[in-house]
Amino acid sequence: MRRPSATWRRNIFVAVWAAANVVLGWQLLQGQHEFSSPGLPISLLVLLLCTVALLWWIPSPLAAEPADRPTRKGWFVLIVLAAIGLLLAVVTLVGRLLVLALPVVAVVTLVWLRQPITRREALYALGLALVAGLAGLGAGWITFITPVQWAVLQVFLVLTGLLAGWAMLRYSGLLPKGVGRSLFLSEGVIAAGRGLGQGILIGTPWALGTVVMGGSMGSREAWVHAWWQPILAIQPGIAEEAWGRLLLVPLLFLALRRVSPAHRAFPAALVVIGYWFAYLHTSGGPGAIISTLLIGTLFALPLSYVCLYRDLETAIGFHFWIDCVKFAFALILFNR
Repeated sequence: MRRPSATWRRNIFVAVWAAANVVLGWQLLQGQHEFSSPGLPISLLVLLLCTVALLWWIPSPLAAEPADRPTRKGWFVLIVLAAIGLLLAVVTLVGRLLVLALPVVAVVTLVWLRQPITRREALYALGLALVAGLAGLGAGWITFITPVQWAVLQVFLVLTGLLAGWAMLRYSGLLPKGVGRSLFLSEGVIAAGRGLGQGILIGTPWALGTVVMGGSMGSREAWVHAWWQPILAIQPGIAEEAWGRLLLVPLLFLALRRVSPAHRAFPAALVVIGYWFAYLHTSGGPGAIISTLLIGTLFALPLSYVCLYRDLETAIGFHFWIDCVKFAFALILFNR
């Protein structure tokens, strides 16, 4: 059966995207902004349809090749299960402090691979790191370390995470195929700005859905009191794409590709890290299974696809807009 063209898949996504904006916008105007609202099933269904349409529109650029070795299924499953166990154990033992170790992991990876780093890559990664660090100074949702410590951490997370991620993708031959690419590095500043804007546009249903499902409520968002604070969403928009996608997914992929071809190993790594990243955004423990499945399916997977199968800048815009709208409605609805 012939696969639908890219234009057809895009048009389907645009139609679903437009309908989702209408439905979620209407729910918001009706005063729905709690997870317990009666319209929740409709919100979840709309976001699920939007997610399916997005993943269908942005397929993996990786395909089976004649030289691919068959998957060693036993080892493949064993590595996946071991990775899941290790990731959950780390979260259980050290919690949020795990982010302190990620720059070290990234530096060790860079030293191990010894891949060339261009001056343009280094300067761009540093620029994004400084933007994330500056925004991190105002990250009122962070309480386990001081704002200055958090800001400094963002600089190291983004700088090392991006460079190590690109190094791993180059080493494995995936970067030339378009996996994890940066529009700024490949096409220039205008293309990067266009990608950022497209990410904001694409992410609008997810941003509205976050508010409709109660994302702007609770003590976690009580810090928002000024009109400019929602702009600080650029910090997670940059940093979490750097370490949560471009660093950790290729890292797990390098382990899986030893027993499986890239077109199977990389999606598996993307899914495992995506749902683990979703778990980080829950209260943890066995009771977080449903929340992890919801966040992972409706938010982490779409962002992972956009970041790794489309481009970094579109993912930053997408991620930024979700958090920016969430913070803005926390101010408008609850914190005025």
